[in-house]
Amino acid sequence: MRRLVLVFVVLIVYGSLYPFTGWSAPGAPLFGFLFGGHLRVEKADLVQNVLAYMPFGLFMVAWLMRSTRFGVALVTAAVAGGALSLSMESIQQFLPSRDASRIDLVLNIAGSVAGGMLASLLHGHTLAGPRLVALRAHWLRSGTLPNLGLAALALWALSQTSPLVPTFDMEQLRHGLALLYRSLQQPQVMDMAQMLTYACYLAGLGLLARTVTRDDKPALLLFGSLVACVLVLKIIVDGRQLSLEAVAGAFAAWMFLLAASRLRQAAWIGMVLIGAGFVISELAPGTDGMRYGFNWIPLVGQMRSLSGLQNILEIFWPFFAIACFARLLTPIGHRQPVVVIGTVGIAAAVFWLEWEQQALPGRFGDITQVLLACAGWVIPWTFAGPDFTSKADEKKPAVRVG
Repeated sequence: MRRLVLVFVVLIVYGSLYPFTGWSAPGAPLFGFLFGGHLRVEKADLVQNVLAYMPFGLFMVAWLMRSTRFGVALVTAAVAGGALSLSMESIQQFLPSRDASRIDLVLNIAGSVAGGMLASLLHGHTLAGPRLVALRAHWLRSGTLPNLGLAALALWALSQTSPLVPTFDMEQLRHGLALLYRSLQQPQVMDMAQMLTYACYLAGLGLLARTVTRDDKPALLLFGSLVACVLVLKIIVDGRQLSLEAVAGAFAAWMFLLAASRLRQAAWIGMVLIGAGFVISELAPGTDGMRYGFNWIPLVGQMRSLSGLQNILEIFWPFFAIACFARLLTPIGHRQPVVVIGTVGIAAAVFWLEWEQQALPGRFGDITQVLLACAGWVIPWTFAGPDFTSKADEKKPAVRVG
């Protein structure tokens, strides 16, 4: 956990001070942003500043709770998040390309607290915590791997529903359904690559959901309900659209999961399906017809943009899910070489796919994708604890889904 805290500190510093050029003396008094200036809250600030500090708060509290009480850990995370944010906002006064804001400071502290509360919920240290822990134990198998599988499903859902700003404005509802309506009117415009990507991704995630769900629970029904909720949210979330490709891909994945009710070697098949979905999405041409060079600056295309958060999640979660399957298949004593070899292989494969995008119209090769893919692969291996802890799960759960 300590390493993850340090990783997110580095990422926050990088994102806050990029592009690290144009340093000059501030035009206003140091810390003046705390007391004066026009208060302006934008949707991008509200979402990004909170989400940027949530992992920091989550991992900080999870780390501190190993040796101290939850209340002390939460206050420490809030203070640490506030100190880090105040430092970044203060330094931004020396960067004309960045804007220091007390609103950002407040939102960053709120993100640290929200992440810490999430960590406490997972450990059952709040009023609602024991109920959530009991609910999790009722539906999921016990152990570390089900927690990671649940995180993979949440990351996928987040990637499909960011920027997490629902609206019931009629204009958004029309926009959210416009793409589906146009595809139904003109089926020939349907993007087959996108549909196959959805189908592969959801089939793989369905296998992961069945692997971590208790044997006596309707895993497919739960997973199908999650997918249905995400598709509906696409209609009402600001800027998102429900597409025929998503609906058709979900239906195809559902048919596959029903047919594979007694499927064995599900972990291998799940990895192949999610990997295939990623390759299809990487090699599909874009829409604008332009060709772009390769970007070597990490996160330059993802910062200061709500679509950047979506892009980060869309690259991160598939390799997080693949790592969950791989961890399920790998004995504890052999995990270190698997992590190293997997990291090298994923870095090489994703780099090649991104490099090839220079020849694809409408695609943008980016070194950031390589780094995100490697991070998604590595992080699930850093969590300690047995994959499954119940006696029933100790009998080779990797090959049984039904």
